[in-house]
Amino acid sequence: MSTRTPALLLRETRCAARIAVRNPQTTFLVAVLPLLYLLVIASIFDGEEVHAPDRSWLLDVSTIMTASVVVIGVVSATFQHLTMTLVEDREYGVLKRLRSTPVPAPVFLAGHVVTATVLSLLLAALVTALGVLVLGVPFPGTRLLAGAVTVLAGALACAVVAFPFSVLVRRASASLPMAFGAGLAMFFLSGNFFPGKELPAAMGHVADLLPVRHFFLAMLTVFDPRTTGAGFEWGHLAVLGVWAVAGAALGIVFFRWTPTGDE
Repeated sequence: MSTRTPALLLRETRCAARIAVRNPQTTFLVAVLPLLYLLVIASIFDGEEVHAPDRSWLLDVSTIMTASVVVIGVVSATFQHLTMTLVEDREYGVLKRLRSTPVPAPVFLAGHVVTATVLSLLLAALVTALGVLVLGVPFPGTRLLAGAVTVLAGALACAVVAFPFSVLVRRASASLPMAFGAGLAMFFLSGNFFPGKELPAAMGHVADLLPVRHFFLAMLTVFDPRTTGAGFEWGHLAVLGVWAVAGAALGIVFFRWTPTGDE
């Protein structure tokens, strides 16, 4: 690794961050929409307690939805946002031109991943603050470290999966609906919008194969006030790790640098 790589990575991260925060579409999708989900659903079920996923006891809906919206926000900041960015950069020729510049392509892409990860951490903190201060969700306290590790694991897995998924999106104009649609499908299958509802058996089997379900359950442990210990869900974190490795492997093999020509 060149001695200039860290400086280049920092520069690319700053550039990617400026592009992200200046884009109204990104701001709404990543920050505003998840917060709306939390406020609307928590208001509808105000004070209601339901059976939480994989638990035999009742939890306040606001607690479940805070954990759920942290996951939704992270998936939006990583998988959905990166898919749109990668497809648009590819179809508009940015990635192709990048290969002839002094900036190493992996550093350019890593800048986007680091930016998405930082946005995920900031959004997770914002959702947690909203849940605790406005909705009365119990503060995670000693489980904060587990929460940070879970957010990082989920962010990495979802970010890496965006690279092979971007190959399936052949037009820049289709990047938003396909990224948003895929994310929304995973949220519904994983039970993020249905606190207290048991998933049908077939849906449950499909959800168990997806990273979002495991991310959600691991994050729910962090927010559950009845959790004992540090709050790490190593089994679910291991699944996220498998998705990160698989996404990286598929991305290396199938990722496209040149436009498809279908636009």
